[in-house]
Amino acid sequence: MTDVSRLGGGFATSIPDPGPTATALLEAAGPGSPAARLIVLAGPPGVGKTAVARALLPLLPHTFLIDKDQTASGFILATADNPTSAYGTPHYWQTLRPLEYAGALALACTNLVTTRQILLVGGFGPELGLDYLWSNLRDKIAPAHLIVLHLDAPPLETWRARMAQRGSRTDDPYFTHLVQTLGNLPIQAHVTHIDTDASLHTVVQRTLNALTQTKNA
Repeated sequence: MTDVSRLGGGFATSIPDPGPTATALLEAAGPGSPAARLIVLAGPPGVGKTAVARALLPLLPHTFLIDKDQTASGFILATADNPTSAYGTPHYWQTLRPLEYAGALALACTNLVTTRQILLVGGFGPELGLDYLWSNLRDKIAPAHLIVLHLDAPPLETWRARMAQRGSRTDDPYFTHLVQTLGNLPIQAHVTHIDTDASLHTVVQRTLNALTQTKNA
């Protein structure tokens, strides 16, 4: 299993280039069944995406989990000359990140059959601000349905504690810079936001509520 505490090295000091990943995602996407749903669970590191997704599985029938960190990030760390800066190089943004995300999406789309729901967990970062990506992705997987949820970061010190709990860096000025970088990333208007400043049980319930409201809309 991937050691997630090592992920994200160099992100705070890099220049995001979401274009290549958006292109790769759209090329990897394919149509699913009319009753199937692709649920993207996005958000910054340490907010509880994986924990929420795992808690949702027994509550959502016919649901399968694909966690991008587990499917691809070991490859990212293995190919990096220096894992502490693995996510901060132009090579990552232009070559590795497109492979990292498109592979997980292709696997998700392959499984959008019958009444399945696929929980696709990944940060998605600057890609969340590209309106054309999500509108085109919705068309690409049709007649299956796309839902994009964003787990918003909790207050600074709560977030710092969660990052420390998983073994990630929380020293300043590194952590404050990371928070500022992630907080300034745009998010397209049609993403549903989930407040994570609460217990895991409460965040899971909020996510369930959002999925129910989306289904009934």
